[in-house]
Formats: sequence, structure tokens, C-alpha cells
Amino acid sequence: MGAHRTVVSAQARRRWIVVLAAVAVLGSLPVLAGLRPVRAAEVGLATLRERIAASGRQAHEGYALSSGLLPLPALPDLEQVTALVTGTTELRTWYAAPDRWRVDVVDEAAERDLYQTPQAQYAWDYGQNQLTRIVGAQPVRLPRGADVTPPALGTRLLGLAAADRFTPLPARRVAGLAAAGLRIVPASADTTVAHVDLWADPGTGLPLQVEVTARGGSRPVFVTRFLEVHLRTPDASVLTPPAPAAGMGFTVADTSDILGAIDRLGVGGLPARLAGSPREATAVGAAGAYGAGLARFVVVALPGRLGYRTYGRLRAFGQAVTVPQGEAAVLSTGLLTVLAVRADRTYLVAGLVQPALLRRVAAELAGGAA
Repeated sequence: MGAHRTVVSAQARRRWIVVLAAVAVLGSLPVLAGLRPVRAAEVGLATLRERIAASGRQAHEGYALSSGLLPLPALPDLEQVTALVTGTTELRTWYAAPDRWRVDVVDEAAERDLYQTPQAQYAWDYGQNQLTRIVGAQPVRLPRGADVTPPALGTRLLGLAAADRFTPLPARRVAGLAAAGLRIVPASADTTVAHVDLWADPGTGLPLQVEVTARGGSRPVFVTRFLEVHLRTPDASVLTPPAPAAGMGFTVADTSDILGAIDRLGVGGLPARLAGSPREATAVGAAGAYGAGLARFVVVALPGRLGYRTYGRLRAFGQAVTVPQGEAAVLSTGLLTVLAVRADRTYLVAGLVQPALLRRVAAELAGGAA
């Protein structure tokens, strides 16, 4: 009997060794797959740039995550904007064409959906049960979740960086696709961006992952990437906004955010030039953009109470700036720099620019430039 137990025990041990070895091999497959070199379709750098620039025609649907590590406080009435660059944002996107798409921003507490139709945009706040129809052009507006999907951010940064230097990157697997990569190195010393790394589907040019690294940094401070993506046209029903119904709030607006409301208050125009750069022509008098490429910055003139609260918040976290009249404070996150100036009116300035540039802007705004 003792000998029989020994034989059985040895056989059992051998079976368990085989099982454990199989589990170990299976468990290591994802790691081994990650270590294998990724081979994307051969495509030249110039061709890849052209395909990315033209990728607005590529239909797709997928699930993406964007993650920002910028130490920016929540500013009054701008909490949804600051959340995009200070934390993780879940994004579900369905895209059929430039005038037919939908992006959902989902978090633990809410879901906010944005629909683009050929006739108008619709903003649907699931938690508030509120539908807003947005009509007309939006020449200047606040950033939103739809702006940080990999395709939207990738094509936007590529367009801004037309005069910068481009170099190829090794291929990378993103959402199951072998993606070709390129790096954008800004030519301007005024930007805080060290480089932008972008990976796209080599056949269609659709951006799949974008990483932004600040000067002096070794790791990206903003990343957006698909975790799942399908290069297909979404069903038309998914792109149809909810119909107004009993019990649902419904409004019609000519803008989706606070900039339109500020402009209607008539807080005054902005200078024609700042820091040596002309103001871009827009239909919004209270907001304007200056500079070029990744060294572009935006200025907004804020009305009384909102301006007072915004300046106070920024002053509490930032550093005071000496100006000819009034007061100013600047907050640098390493990538995004934000400035508030209180003079004849209150201004909020933001961009991927060096603090020294915005200190010059502060002096000009507080000196009464018009």
C-alpha cells in the first residue's frame, strides 16, 4: 500500500507540474507578444503625414482613454475643461463623416454626449436629462471631450505643426493594430512642448495614439489612445440624437459653452497684437488666438464676477507677475501655462507656451494695449 501511494503521488505531482507549466506559458504569452517587434506596413514619412491629414474621411468607431497629468486647479465655470487635462477621461466615439459623428464622455457621475449632424450639433447631458441644439458656426470655443480623441487631437496637432520637424518612430501595436509612428519636434522656442509622438493606421492614416511630452520631461504628460477601434461606418441609429420628449429639458443655443455668453455681455474687444503676434480674425470679440503652431495661445476677456473668481483661484495656486497697472498671476504646469490679468478688465490667457511669453502678454494687457 505504501509503495502504491508513492507511485500515485509521483504521478499526481507530474500532472500538476505539467498543468502549472502550461499556465505559466499561457500567462506569459501577452508579455512575449508585447516584446515581439511590431511590423507595420511600410510607409514613408511624407506619405504618413498626408494620410493623417486626410484621415477625416475615414469612418471608425471605438473606445479611447485620454490621460492628463497637469497640476491645474478647477477654475470657475471651466471645471469640465480643466478635467480634460488633469485626469482620465473615457471616450466612446462613432464617426461616419466630418458632419456625422458622436462622442460620449463617460465618468462615474455623468455621461455627456455630443452629436454632429449635417444640420446642427446636439449636446445631451444624460444626468441632467437636458438636450441642447447648437446652431451656427463656433469660431472660438472651449475644449471638450471630442477634441481629445486620438483622431481629433492627432490631426489638430499635425495641422498646427506644419513648419516643425518630423522624424519617424518605431511601429507600435495600438488597439490590436500595427500602427506607424512619427514624432513632431517644434521649431519654436516659445512652446513648452518637447515633442509630440503620434501613431496611426498606416493604410488610412487614422491616428490611434497621441503622446505629448513637455520640455525637460522624460515621460508624456498627456496621452490619448484607442483601447478598441474598428475601421467601419457606424450604424445611423447610433448617430441620431435623442428626440425631445416629455420631461426632458430642451434648449436651442448659438454656442455650447461660456464663451458665447461672455461675448453677448459685451465686455470689450482684445488687442490687435500681443507679444509680437497678430490676433486671428474671429467673429467672437471677447476671445481671440495669437501666435503660430504649437506656440499659439488664446485670450478671453472675462466679465466682472467671473473674472474676479477666476483671478482669485489662479492667484492662489500661481505666482504673482509685476505689471504696469492692476495685477496678474501665472500658473505653469510644465506643459500648459495659464495667466490671469486684472487691469481695466480681467483676462484669462492659456497656451502650450513658456511662462516668459505670457509675462510679456501680461505687461501688454495691463498696459492698456488695444
